[in-house]
Amino acid sequence: MSSQAQTDHSASDSKRTIRSAFWTGVLLGIGIAAFLDETIFHQLLQWHTLYWYTTPQGRLLSDGIFHIFSTLLLLWGALRLWKGRDNWNPLQRNAILAALLIGLGGFNLYDGIVQHVILRLHIVNEHVCSVIAGGQPTFFGICLNDIPYEIVFDVIALAILVAGIIWWQRVRRRVV
Repeated sequence: MSSQAQTDHSASDSKRTIRSAFWTGVLLGIGIAAFLDETIFHQLLQWHTLYWYTTPQGRLLSDGIFHIFSTLLLLWGALRLWKGRDNWNPLQRNAILAALLIGLGGFNLYDGIVQHVILRLHIVNEHVCSVIAGGQPTFFGICLNDIPYEIVFDVIALAILVAGIIWWQRVRRRVV
């Protein structure tokens, strides 16, 4: 094989490995974000459920489905991590960590904007709004008392996402 062909093959392998590291990290990041959301906000603080326009049994069911989703993503990411463990060098490890932040921040930003504001499935803290966006003043359908919680939730998610993107860009520049 010629020197140029070896260089092209090596660059192709490096890009493929980085791409694999990226998706492994994103899966783990989304799974971790969903797990932490469910554990902290749903179970420990009991601030919200996945879908609050239903009965207590429906809320529990929606949380159970969400738990299955987060567990499957974590397992899928862990399997990818385990299967590629022999190929992860420091660059790929950094790529996985950067992508993990992208997945974590991206999921929470999606949750805050799409699920909270657009679809109105739930809000960050249902305890500050005793009635489901019905008889209380709202802003974009969000109870006014919950807006500070929404802002903090989304700003933290955006900060994590931006940190992951910046880290990812640094990793990408180091790929052959």
